[in-house]
Amino acid sequence: MSMTLDIDQAAEMMKIHPKTVTDLIASGAIPAAKIGRAWVMLTSDVMHYIDNMISQQTAQRMGASQRGRRVTRAARPGQSREDSRSASSSGATCAR
Repeated sequence: MSMTLDIDQAAEMMKIHPKTVTDLIASGAIPAAKIGRAWVMLTSDVMHYIDNMISQQTAQRMGASQRGRRVTRAARPGQSREDSRSASSSGATCAR
């Protein structure tokens, strides 16, 4: 594998559109240098970006799943199970 990548190669490696790579370069998310007319990135910098994104998104998913578990297990303050049932599911009958 080459030590450097151009925009198309980086896009292919990350499975994204080349315009997105250009946007990442412009924002500073991926270090790059313009040599002549071409942008050049180190393969290690692109891999580092991918690694960071995987770590961040995995942590977010794990945090969301942990928060979701706590919310579903804990009762809401001031509300019992009986309070949350509707009249139709509580067995109440309507007057005719």
